[in-house]
Amino acid sequence: MNRRLPTRNVADLARAGFEIARQPLTKVDFEVHHIADRAGYLRKLARLGQEQGEADAVFLETLSSGANGGGVAIGTHTRNPVESVAALEQRDGHNRPARPEQDDGGWIFHQTAWPNPTFIYESARTFEGLIAIDLAPSKLTKWHGKAVRNLMQAVSEAAANLAGAPLLTLQCPAQLPPSVKTRNHDLRTRKEMPSVCSAPAIRFSIALNDSSAERRFLLSDRIRRLCDERGYGFWIADTRPAHRPGNWFEVCRPAKTRPIPPEDSATVATCLPVTCAGPARVGSTHAIVRFLRRYPGVGVVSCSGTSLADVAFVHLQLSIDDAVADVSAERVNKILLKLSAENSVQARPREFLRDLFGRLGLRADRRDRGQPRQTDPASDYQTFVGPAFDYRDPSPFDWVGLWFSWQIARKDDGLSGPIECLYRALERVVPSVALAGIPPRPLSEVASTEYLVCRATEQSVVRGKGKLAVPRPVLAQFGGNGTEAPVSELCVALEEAWRSELAMSNITGLSELTVAWRESWLGHYTIT
Repeated sequence: MNRRLPTRNVADLARAGFEIARQPLTKVDFEVHHIADRAGYLRKLARLGQEQGEADAVFLETLSSGANGGGVAIGTHTRNPVESVAALEQRDGHNRPARPEQDDGGWIFHQTAWPNPTFIYESARTFEGLIAIDLAPSKLTKWHGKAVRNLMQAVSEAAANLAGAPLLTLQCPAQLPPSVKTRNHDLRTRKEMPSVCSAPAIRFSIALNDSSAERRFLLSDRIRRLCDERGYGFWIADTRPAHRPGNWFEVCRPAKTRPIPPEDSATVATCLPVTCAGPARVGSTHAIVRFLRRYPGVGVVSCSGTSLADVAFVHLQLSIDDAVADVSAERVNKILLKLSAENSVQARPREFLRDLFGRLGLRADRRDRGQPRQTDPASDYQTFVGPAFDYRDPSPFDWVGLWFSWQIARKDDGLSGPIECLYRALERVVPSVALAGIPPRPLSEVASTEYLVCRATEQSVVRGKGKLAVPRPVLAQFGGNGTEAPVSELCVALEEAWRSELAMSNITGLSELTVAWRESWLGHYTIT
């Protein structure tokens, strides 16, 4: 197995050299939107790019997610490599944090980064896992923040130190595997039901240069022992032939109950969105989370991470509740605006967050004070923080997750076209949704995009995959025919309407499109 490693390294080096030779001065322009989580924001961004009519204004490679009342949308644009290096460096100083642009209750950051063209894992085998902290959505407590933070450190440490490979994706909250019921263990009575749409769980994937059974066993065994010790559920992706992403193999079941220390039972009050961006490297996520662990009062209640255009993006929602310090959203945002205006403040994660936490009155663990500064894989990353917001309790409605995916020939509207048509299809299929306490409105104004990633691969294909959260009462409009469940009828109707909208919009080059409530039913060419 080891004989394959030099061959792959040479292939990666050759491809990286080709990319550098083709565009030697390429930098990646990107936008980071920290906004309130609401339906249709991604559609708004897509429409904005189409209305401006400029290719550079349209998101292509994209990461979007929402949780706890806050959302993030990240989009990249590749700069035209005709400017000189001096002009680039003069315009793109990264020592100071980017000043936020306030828009519609959120903050928007515009910045650039050098990509890492050697970060190539498109064809690598992956190790994908899912760790459940709780089986159902619940009010987030300080205990949840610490649990997610510690799990992120454990997973990122296993990737960096045990596998020697990067984290390709990271997501929390996440959908749990579908629940399967049988009568007296009779497989003829097997019934599969949609699982919890958004549960306190971490989903991750690690790239593997060495994809041997031994390496996979070492990774799974280390995480299994941790889950057994703390009572978490653990699944790994089923890699047998004909099993696609979304097929899971259960390793250990979560504990039904667990004791929570009284000091950690308080509900989270304030959430702070933080996005770190820089050249994709092995161990960058681990370095960021390891630094956060120095502050006992700081937890992580949500996360999203991936690489776009060979730039790594690590998005975190921090819980910064403290019994002594005043960490209200209003005070945090005042401090953030002041920091962005000071010339002495650094944009690097350690420096910026240490300064912010210090002004908030948060103190690092005494055991970590006075340690010499060391260079880590995230030492040159940029940091985008705020605005802080008040934590929003889970919705009283039960939600169903609908997965969707598409593949289209590379073009500027590879994201905006399919997304706009998807929302039009939502309006056609369910023109009115009546929920308690909410005026009737189309499903497009109710369904939220909990997760979406879109990438342009090999300069010729755009692939997208995401998950919509739809209120379960909508299924009452699809009675089922005795063979198909209402949720299946909804997926079929939505997929047909989506195809119709794309055809009427004259969007060509589509080679795959699917809507399904089971992730494993998506098309052959979807990304993980």
